[in-house]
Amino acid sequence: WKCDLAMMRLLRSRRFDAGAQRVLAEGYIGRWPLCLLMDGGIWKGLQRRVRRPPYPPFSGPRMFFPFLSARPVWPSNDHVSSILTSRWLEIREEFNALIKDAASSDNNTQSLTVQGAWKKVPLWSNGHAHRQNLDRCPATAAVLEQLPLCRALGMSYFSQILPGSVVRPHFGPTNARLRYHLGLVVPQGPRLAIADGSYQWSEGRTLVFSDAFVHAVRHEGKSARSVLIVDTYHPELTEYERQLLEDLEAVHRQFFPPSYEALPH
Repeated sequence: WKCDLAMMRLLRSRRFDAGAQRVLAEGYIGRWPLCLLMDGGIWKGLQRRVRRPPYPPFSGPRMFFPFLSARPVWPSNDHVSSILTSRWLEIREEFNALIKDAASSDNNTQSLTVQGAWKKVPLWSNGHAHRQNLDRCPATAAVLEQLPLCRALGMSYFSQILPGSVVRPHFGPTNARLRYHLGLVVPQGPRLAIADGSYQWSEGRTLVFSDAFVHAVRHEGKSARSVLIVDTYHPELTEYERQLLEDLEAVHRQFFPPSYEALPH
């Protein structure tokens, strides 16, 4: 609750900023409507407080902004996808060299993996650059620098799931980002469930979705599935709103410092 209070104080201090009005008028942190922080917003906020935030079906992120377009899967013919796919062979080559000695599991992957193994090679984690890994994959690092990365509230990492693995249903912390999966090594067998749909990866192509919707993985194939995962900000957010979210995450890290010791740097 101390973290939530500190985040609310930050938002309250921005209540007169024109760029913050949409976030404050409609946003939620947990079940708390942010309009409570606006002058004259107490009664309206208390009325909304007794109701569940207006999540779309199969969704329930902690930080929620109803004004953003919500759909589980997004088109993969956008600018971000074009940048990622343009150098996918170089990215795969760097991944193949890196995965041999840099892969790890963290508390998040271990808690979500019902059976099998899910390994990561982190590149960016909530604003923290894993320089040792980035320096070993310069093409990948150069591609990431061209993207509107969701740094504070997101991650970029190589992800490998071994045959027989099952990752339980889960969803991300906010609908303010989109998640890109760039297929690097994709055998037959693995599938990604998103909301009420089921999807397959393809090598050299992106699968774009909102991880604010519940999603899970089941790998019934015979060899490892490997992708590059990149989080970007929702395209409908303004520059001010993106920076506001970065500032909120900085407050969050003061109370819950990320533990990078278990991950390669």
